[in-house]
Amino acid sequence: MPPPLILGRLPHKAVPAIMAVALALVVMGLLQSERARYEKQYQKKLQALQADYKSPIEVVMAQRDVPAGKVIEEADLQLTPIPERFVQPYATQFGGDLIGRVALAPIAKGEQVLSNKLRGATDLPLDATLAGLTPEGKRAVTIEVDYRTGVGGFVRPGDKVDVIWTLRLSKEQGGDPVAVTLFQDVMVLAVGSEMMGRAVSEKEASNVYMVTLALGPQETALLLYAREQGPLQLTLRPRSDQAGVVAVSPANSAVMTKMLMGDRAPAPPSRPPRLVELIKGSERTVVSINE
Repeated sequence: MPPPLILGRLPHKAVPAIMAVALALVVMGLLQSERARYEKQYQKKLQALQADYKSPIEVVMAQRDVPAGKVIEEADLQLTPIPERFVQPYATQFGGDLIGRVALAPIAKGEQVLSNKLRGATDLPLDATLAGLTPEGKRAVTIEVDYRTGVGGFVRPGDKVDVIWTLRLSKEQGGDPVAVTLFQDVMVLAVGSEMMGRAVSEKEASNVYMVTLALGPQETALLLYAREQGPLQLTLRPRSDQAGVVAVSPANSAVMTKMLMGDRAPAPPSRPPRLVELIKGSERTVVSINE
């Protein structure tokens, strides 16, 4: 700052301008100093980050989104180089070790595939119990099936089935057998003692084995009653089926005949007329009544 004597010799209006210029020079000096300090810190961090990238390691990452429960395929995986310090525990460099295993949780595209987040196709998760697998509001109920009534032994845990009940009507109802679709779109919780993905061999399926279904409380009571009154049959629904519950009429001889012959189906035989004796005083009369 100029000495007071010099300022005193300058015009009065020039003093503020000179002081503003001097202040601006001081601020610019401080900014340059601060900028140099930040530039030094930035270069130091950049050098440290570049040092991390000098030795990348190839690890297995998801090439696409993998939903929970999906079996890992070769197309799901890719080797990607990343800095060593960013490699997570349980990551692997060998994708072949992961193929055929099942994702316990969703894996996002670009995420490292960790071996502790997978299980074997036939392994049962340690925390999985039948109660844990049963949906809320449902009950686990087990029925016996065999090779014939259990879709040839091809029912697997996680499949959806329909339950068909065959019963014989009472004499008052005609006495004919009838097949009724009792329940539809029922989740299979377990086959035998296996709750996850074990195939039932033909030898096992030829004998009686157990299938555990998920049904509501009232449905469970109806199933247990039906089991004591007539045979039960399972039909397997495709995994892609989104139809849910559809209208299915009970099947009996009349429905079958009409389906096969249409309008040409013969009318059901009429019952023979019933003879009724009427007594009026000393007179007796026999009357025929058609039912």
